[in-house]
Amino acid sequence: MIQKIQILLLFITSLFSIVFPSYSHEIKKEEIETIIKNYLIKNPKIIKSILDDYKKTAEINQKNNAIKLLKDIKNPGIYNKNSDVTIYEFFDYNCGYCKSVVKTIMDVMSEDKKVNFVFVELPILSQNSYIAATAALASEKQGLYNDYHLSLMSVKGRINEDIIFKIAKKTGLNINQLKIDMIDPEIENKLTKNREIAKLLNLNGTPAFIVGDIIYPGALQKSDLKQIIKSFRGK
Repeated sequence: MIQKIQILLLFITSLFSIVFPSYSHEIKKEEIETIIKNYLIKNPKIIKSILDDYKKTAEINQKNNAIKLLKDIKNPGIYNKNSDVTIYEFFDYNCGYCKSVVKTIMDVMSEDKKVNFVFVELPILSQNSYIAATAALASEKQGLYNDYHLSLMSVKGRINEDIIFKIAKKTGLNINQLKIDMIDPEIENKLTKNREIAKLLNLNGTPAFIVGDIIYPGALQKSDLKQIIKSFRGK
């Protein structure tokens, strides 16, 4: 806080010199600082207002930068030609709420062919969640990510390593190749980036959706998701 106030004081002092250049030559820097300090002491609400604005601006910049980084990551998803909306979902395979919105997502995707949906793997609930995420991303190399993803999300209750590979086999994946691909450093790197972005966005749970520059935490109803898409298009 002290550092921010010092920065604020420096900023105001510099501003004074720019706005009133003739006076700044006549008044010493120390005198300007004293005048400003006395004024701020008498009007403490100004400090709070400026610091609040500074914090808000910093948070907005951090969010926008994080979303920009997210767009640069090649996360898997369902992509439609001539799409005009992209939805990002942070999820975990052991998250019951994430599983509850799968039908909503697929229904909206089947009804609206101009929507892209990006699956952002964020395994935060358990080690098995992490194994499932690495297996899912590895399945992308065999061209079966979407099928495998939906199969994993259809499991009722929590998943474990046995279920992960059992479903992989049912999906048609080559298990030996899958296990080799799971240790690819690119997969760990992608999961690390997803986690870092989630932290920058202050996401503490799943699911969480991003459309444009707005974050929608929690499970969404079909009507909610359709309204979000409509609102985005109306901008």
